[in-house]
Amino acid sequence: MKIFNALQLREIDRRTIETEAISSWDLMERAASQVVDYLLNHYPSITTKPIHVICGKGNNGGDGLAIARLLQQKAAAVDVFLIEAVSYSADNLLNQKLLPAVQLFNSSDCLDLKPEGYIIDCLFGFGLNEALSESWNMLIQQINDYSGTVISIDLPSGLSASMLIDVKSPIVKADETLTFQFPKETLLLPDYALFVGKWTILDIQLNHSAIRETESDVYFIDKELVQRILKPRSKFSHKGTFGHVAIVGGSLGKIGAVLMCTKAAIRTGCGLVTSFIPRCGYAIIQTAVPEAMVMLDESDELVTNFTHLNEFQAIAVGVGLGVHKQTVDGFLNWLNTLTEKQQIVFDADALNILAAHPEFLSLIPKGSIFSPHPKELKRLIGNWNSDAEKLKLAKEFAKQHQITLIIKGAHTVILTSDGRTYYNSSGNSGMATGGTGDVLTGMLVSFRAQGYASEESAVAAVYLHGLAGDYAAQQYGETSLIATDLIQHISSAFLACSPTQ
Repeated sequence: MKIFNALQLREIDRRTIETEAISSWDLMERAASQVVDYLLNHYPSITTKPIHVICGKGNNGGDGLAIARLLQQKAAAVDVFLIEAVSYSADNLLNQKLLPAVQLFNSSDCLDLKPEGYIIDCLFGFGLNEALSESWNMLIQQINDYSGTVISIDLPSGLSASMLIDVKSPIVKADETLTFQFPKETLLLPDYALFVGKWTILDIQLNHSAIRETESDVYFIDKELVQRILKPRSKFSHKGTFGHVAIVGGSLGKIGAVLMCTKAAIRTGCGLVTSFIPRCGYAIIQTAVPEAMVMLDESDELVTNFTHLNEFQAIAVGVGLGVHKQTVDGFLNWLNTLTEKQQIVFDADALNILAAHPEFLSLIPKGSIFSPHPKELKRLIGNWNSDAEKLKLAKEFAKQHQITLIIKGAHTVILTSDGRTYYNSSGNSGMATGGTGDVLTGMLVSFRAQGYASEESAVAAVYLHGLAGDYAAQQYGETSLIATDLIQHISSAFLACSPTQ
């Protein structure tokens, strides 16, 4: 699914109106009807409690006026507040005429908000092109202090579909955001979680051709996208067809990371996996993962020699590795031997070593995958003060080093070397536990060994990893979820993404 900015969204609206021979008011009515249907289905008490619809002067305000009218037709007690303005959008004016009464206000007024009811926030929509000024503080604070439920339409007022707003500016804190047709980028970033609350997409049936033909470099990873990536397996395939993976890592006390990574790689479909580990992990891996092969370092407790890796289709390096001097020296020596053909996933301590020795980043093969958690990312790209700054630095890093960069977290972000951005739709808070990143690394390198491109591997692995986590949470709950639960549900995730499902 594509994610669009304000200009693109307006063009899709325009083409929908033109292609379907409807008016912009008809489209607004369609959107308002979807909102009201959702409210009646998900907030059954809404018609028995006071509702305050707060409307701006543009089309988001027009949506609010239409929503208020449709709720009144359901016998709901609705107070409609409309910002006083010199001019209003045409559809806003039309909807004003269809309401029996509206209360005009300005941004410094104290609104009469009846407690324990609902506020429907329709002040500003996706087209906001700058942060709200301090003159809006009083009004926004009244909304944010309200004792009932706040529901924002399309975006919480103060956020934008085209820019990442400073969180210190006035922004509505919604309990739920009902957004039209597509997610907006600001719904997906940690900085804005406090304002967005729960969010839901409402399908208002915008024109499919307009959506398909409107270009975007930002995507929301969903089941359909992953289904298009996954390749059918031939009945005449054999284990050599699907590639040989090397998992390089582990140290005394951290062999479990390699174990989880190895199991996840096997479950994701590669033909062969060899774990390259220190001698202390031999019995563990051989016993726990009989399907895997093992190569041993000369050291009992560390990986120190990385020179035996050229025979593998893809390599994952870093899980449980540690940063002992012998390991660092061996790793950096190995980087000098790499060729552009090698397909490598760098994670965990491999990233920490690179962050400490950035002069070696020029040796990384193009198309490599980096999968840092936030602290590892900070070591690589430097500190940031906002999600906007983080994304800017991360995009520059991915482009400079020609890698695919995965920023792990809620709505995990994938940044490609040519400027595309992907946000993940699967996963849950139960996955915030040790080892889930090792599972993802195994899945990433497995896809690479099977011949998937770097970008394809990242998109498919991240989504299936999150989906496996969702299935695991259904069985165990989010609180009790552990990383090995994900491995058990990788197969369920694949089955759900089969083209026949």
